[in-house]
Amino acid sequence: MNISISESDRASAKRIALKNLARFFKIPDWEIKDNVELFDDIKNITDPTAQVINNLLDKYFESYDKWYNFYQAKKKNSAGSGIDYELNEFELNELGILIHSREESLDNLQLKFDELQDSQVSIQMFGTDIDEIKISK
Repeated sequence: MNISISESDRASAKRIALKNLARFFKIPDWEIKDNVELFDDIKNITDPTAQVINNLLDKYFESYDKWYNFYQAKKKNSAGSGIDYELNEFELNELGILIHSREESLDNLQLKFDELQDSQVSIQMFGTDIDEIKISK
């Protein structure tokens, strides 16, 4: 098993999520802040919508880290022996679960973020009283 997932790949995946959220929540200087600063800024938003996003972001980062750490452990085994490491049936199953968890948590985060963006566009176009509009038959 040839593993080529690096710490910079991990940081880049997290950066994409943080950057998009920071821009949406209008965090000042998001372009120049590092991941830790962006994460802290996002965590400090008190808006209830941001809290939902924070929970989903935590789940995504946690599942990503579990998947990443699994690969790093196997990479270490492979490097120590000098030969490619072959996953056994149990490890393949574990990897499948980790990948599924990572993808599901990212999908959940993306869906909620899409909902937020759609609602923000609606508010900008129609104002906040759109829910009060009733259509008569």
